[in-house]
Amino acid sequence: MHISTTIWMLAACLGTVINASDILEVNLVFPRNETYAPNETFPIVFAFKNSERARHLNPSISYSLRNEYGDKAYSTLWHELHWVNWTNQETYFAHRYTSDFSTEGRWSVFWTIGWNSCNVESPEYGNEVIRNNTNKATVFTTSNSAPKLDPVASTANKTCTGQPGVAINVTDKTKFISSALWEGGKYTNHTCAVVAASPTPSTNPCRTQIDKTTLASMEASKLARYCNLHFNKPAECPDQKSAAQPLAVMGLSCLLGLAGSLGFFLVSMSEYNSMLLRVQLIIFFNILM
Repeated sequence: MHISTTIWMLAACLGTVINASDILEVNLVFPRNETYAPNETFPIVFAFKNSERARHLNPSISYSLRNEYGDKAYSTLWHELHWVNWTNQETYFAHRYTSDFSTEGRWSVFWTIGWNSCNVESPEYGNEVIRNNTNKATVFTTSNSAPKLDPVASTANKTCTGQPGVAINVTDKTKFISSALWEGGKYTNHTCAVVAASPTPSTNPCRTQIDKTTLASMEASKLARYCNLHFNKPAECPDQKSAAQPLAVMGLSCLLGLAGSLGFFLVSMSEYNSMLLRVQLIIFFNILM
């Protein structure tokens, strides 16, 4: 993670050095304050840089989408972060695909990042947990004249305009919190982190790029989610592909079985007619005699 030169100078003037490894930076990295082509599956991507620092904060993200030119209706989304293993990657991407941006328009993404921190000055059995919330907003447009949607190319530029994210100065101090007061996931072990009040570092959402590997992971996650639905499953779903072959085999088997049955029926009818003719001849000759 990189802290701007201005912030380093400010920290030096204040007599406090910011340890970059202590800073958890949360940004909306896509979309940016730019213009994109409409798309039925438009990604919204948040990045937690230095994600290990989120482990003992019990973070949460919720956001609302609004068409500034339309009926002003909101679509509210959120991410379930309780079970994220924050220690397995330097940057964790929380993403969601939406069909809300499938037409031209001017859009707003209003998002809220929340987290818990420990109150080190609280007495025993007192207010040990502090809940923090910060609200942000990003505005962008969709136009049919814009290039085809490409998150990799769109985030390759390290300079852009837009709303900065949230930086949290997480110290190495922690406290054990009882289960009655702590709602963190299974990786926290009821441990709460202490957050430093100052200095507050800056953020830059343009420093985080969505590379091809990240995009491939996002696309795979999207497909898995769609395949778990009980209706309108994409043709790319593994169960859809595997089901198609047995159906084809079953159809061929049924056709062959039907042909065999028909052939047996025709042969049987032929034998039956031949036997019936012999019986009629025998009766005829008996009458003549």
